Amino acid sequence: MASKFQPVTVQAPKCLNDFALQPNSRFKLESILDQTLQFPANGVCCILLYGLYGTGKTTIARLLPGLIETSKVDANALNINPADIVDTQDPHELYQACAQGQNGAHLIQGIQNMTNLIAFNQSGLHYVILDEVDNLTDLAQASFKAILNHHHVVFIMTTNNLNKIDLGIQNRSVLVDMNTPPADLWRPILRKVYRTAGLTPPPDAALDQVVVAGRGSARTIFTDVVMDANQNLKQGVKSGRDNVVRLRS
Repeated sequence: MASKFQPVTVQAPKCLNDFALQPNSRFKLESILDQTLQFPANGVCCILLYGLYGTGKTTIARLLPGLIETSKVDANALNINPADIVDTQDPHELYQACAQGQNGAHLIQGIQNMTNLIAFNQSGLHYVILDEVDNLTDLAQASFKAILNHHHVVFIMTTNNLNKIDLGIQNRSVLVDMNTPPADLWRPILRKVYRTAGLTPPPDAALDQVVVAGRGSARTIFTDVVMDANQNLKQGVKSGRDNVVRLRS
C-alpha cells in the first residue's frame, strides 16, 4: 500500500513573475510598475485584461491595486525588479462583478459617487475593479465613459469579449492580452510546482504538451500538473513523467 503523502497545492500568485504572460503584456504591466509608463496619465486611467476563460484575468486584476500602490509609495520598490514586486500596502479597492442586476447605470453612478470622495490610499488613488465588464449594459458603458476623465482613479477591468467593449473605453485603457503565451514561458512556473513538492520536473517537451492541451486555461494547466505531481508522490516516484496525465486532451 502506498504511504500517505502531502498533496501538492498551487500557491496563490503574489507578483507578475507568478504568471505566464505574453511578452508584450508583461512589458506593459512592468512599465506601469517601474513607472516608465506614467499611469494614470494622458487620459489613460484603465487597465483592460482580455482573453479566454481561465487565463488568470480576475486573479491578476485583484493583485494589481496592491502592486500599483506599492510601486508608487514604497521606496523599496524602486530597487526591485517590477515583476517581483509584491503588495506591501493592502490598499482600499472596490471590486464589482458585472453580473445580471449589477450591470446598469446605477452601478456607474455608485462608482462616480465613491470616486468623488478623497481616497484613503497613501497614493491618493482610488482603485476600481470591474470583472467581466462586457456585461455592462450599453447605457452603463456610455455612462462609464463619462467618468474616465479622473486623474485619481485606476480602473482595472476584465473581459472575455474585447469586441463588446466600447471603443471609447478601450481608447482610455492599457490593453493587456491574457491569451496563451508561448509554452516555454509556462515552464518555470510548472517546474516550481514539482520542485516545491520535492520532485524532479518532467522534460520540457512534456510540460509543453500540458500547456497546449490546456488551450490557454491556467485552471486546466495547473489541474493537470498538480494531478501528475500528486500521483507521483502517492506512488513514491521522484520525478515527473515524460507523458504527464491530462484531464483534458
